[in-house]
Amino acid sequence: QPFLGSIRTTTIDRVQEIDSLYNRSLHPMTIMVLSSSSLLLWVSSALALSRSVSSFQIHPPPPLAAASPLFRTTSSSSSQLNSVAADSNAAAGLVSLDRTAPRQVEYFQEYAVNYGGVQPENGFCLQSTVIDGNEEWYATTSEGAEAGSRVLWVPQGMILSSRTIANEFTGYVEQALFAVQENYPALVPQFYLFLKVLMEYELGDESPYGPWLEALPRKWNTAVAMDDFCLSCLPPYLLGVCKEEQYQFAIFKQALQDFEYVSSSAKDNDELLKFAYNVVMTRSFASGTDDYKIVPVADMLNHGYPDNAVLVYDDDDNCSVVLQKDVAPGESLTMSYGNPNNPSQLLATYGFLHEAPATFCKMVIANPSVELVNIGYDPERMLYDTATGGIAQEVWDVLLYSRLERKPQLTHIKEAFYQAHMTGDEETKGAIHQEFQQDSCNALRRHVDHILIEVHELTVKMNSYDSSKHPRLPLLKKHHAMVTSTFRKVREYLTAISSN
Repeated sequence: QPFLGSIRTTTIDRVQEIDSLYNRSLHPMTIMVLSSSSLLLWVSSALALSRSVSSFQIHPPPPLAAASPLFRTTSSSSSQLNSVAADSNAAAGLVSLDRTAPRQVEYFQEYAVNYGGVQPENGFCLQSTVIDGNEEWYATTSEGAEAGSRVLWVPQGMILSSRTIANEFTGYVEQALFAVQENYPALVPQFYLFLKVLMEYELGDESPYGPWLEALPRKWNTAVAMDDFCLSCLPPYLLGVCKEEQYQFAIFKQALQDFEYVSSSAKDNDELLKFAYNVVMTRSFASGTDDYKIVPVADMLNHGYPDNAVLVYDDDDNCSVVLQKDVAPGESLTMSYGNPNNPSQLLATYGFLHEAPATFCKMVIANPSVELVNIGYDPERMLYDTATGGIAQEVWDVLLYSRLERKPQLTHIKEAFYQAHMTGDEETKGAIHQEFQQDSCNALRRHVDHILIEVHELTVKMNSYDSSKHPRLPLLKKHHAMVTSTFRKVREYLTAISSN
């Protein structure tokens, strides 16, 4: 089924190579290490090439043998040859990383259907729009569809799976994994994907994932893409989240040095490493307990709250995009990238600002006690309502308990409050809150005023710089404006309850 909408055709520049492509022989060692996913996509590619080339007018895909992750060998000299080959590949046919490079999404749409075996349904297609002067792509359906309908099917052979990659890389990646396992064991699946993206990038025109890479963004607003000036404009909580993201990237870079199947030139190319890291972190999602997957085409679904679509895998690991609710023709198809009440984390990891129904109160406590965590110290629970300025109960609980912790003379009250909280004794908790209500309101108002002053000063600082030299400043200004609006409403709410 063709994608609906305007499809740009691309001139075939290697039609002459098709005959040789059919006749190309594979080295026996290469065949041995082809994964089942690679073999499936190779078969679908060969079948597609058997059709009339002139009917689609797009570049035929290379055989999947070229995309095989490693050639299994125990010879150190052979390993060195692989590294040398990677160095030579890095010199030609690579995806442009220039921020101004156009995204070849339309070409990729057709490539995915004709050569990747992707099956769009109910008018599924990728469309573009302009937001703040930038081209943005989104998934939609021209026909609309009911809840429970499938709008896209992506075969297992086209999907990048960390579990499959881990099996393929056994015996070749253990030394590189050490740094990741020691610092961020939960990110090991994403590290496998990071390596795979880099290897496919270095294959250039020989990679069957080349059209997908060409369709990906080159402009990023994530924490890893921020420079020192951007970081200097962030309030403490967002700054902490962004620095954590940057440290994760630094660990990936460190671990990469011990993986010899990526070229030295790639390891030294910071823009390439940021590109690969951002691709993985913004487009991979958990599938089961030990696997993360990137599903080309389906990865074009943007974040939404509430979302209207979900990824579903069958027993063969094929992926379907299934609607969770009715959608109208032209409506954007969305899935959840994370907690909608933590816009700072979404901004740091994914590079966009979501208009959240609530946001973290920005009350950052260094080294919180176990008891304070049990009371409710959690950025995803300590929330302010962005529309009304309402304050979550966890904010009041944490604020009061943290103040009681600092007053030894009130230890008995602190212990009574903790016991009441842990046992669900709301009457006792309420009585203690009532006793310290004015003190709590004053403390929270001081905190709110401090954040408002801090964000104002940071905004003034940003306004004094040229946004063209710091392209992420407009997004950060929007974040600060959202914080300012919310915290002003919280201050009004505090004033109202204090006067009662």
